[in-house]
Formats: sequence, C-alpha cells, structure tokens
Amino acid sequence: MTHPEVILDVRGLPAPEPLEHCLEALAGLEREQSLTMLIDREPFPLYAILDRHGFRHRCTDCGTHFQLVINKA
Repeated sequence: MTHPEVILDVRGLPAPEPLEHCLEALAGLEREQSLTMLIDREPFPLYAILDRHGFRHRCTDCGTHFQLVINKA
C-alpha cells in the first residue's frame, strides 16, 4: 500500500501561519508519508522543532521559493 505525499503550499502567507499549518499537517502525517512544504522563505525556526520531534528534513532553494521535504525518522 502506498502512502501519498502531502503537499502544503504556504507561499504568500504571513508568519506564523506557515509554521502553524506545517505543525497541523505533521500531526496528521502517517509513518510512511512525507510532507512537502512550499514556502517563500527558508523556515529556520522550524528546523529545531523538527529535530526535537524526530523528523528528517531537506530544504531546496527553487529560486522563487523553498521546497522543504519532511519525513518521520
């Protein structure tokens, strides 16, 4: 059984809404799913939260936005 990737596009939202939406999405993430967040700026405050809760993450600068892929460790 495949687990679809969850896409969260928070581009254009003011802080702290992207962080709030991300945390809500992570709470519902299944073990095999990944969350891909599209955001206007690199979410530095989120990294410590992800590390503290055991999530792996990889951020890519796409030129016009950042793409952050998050998985449960």
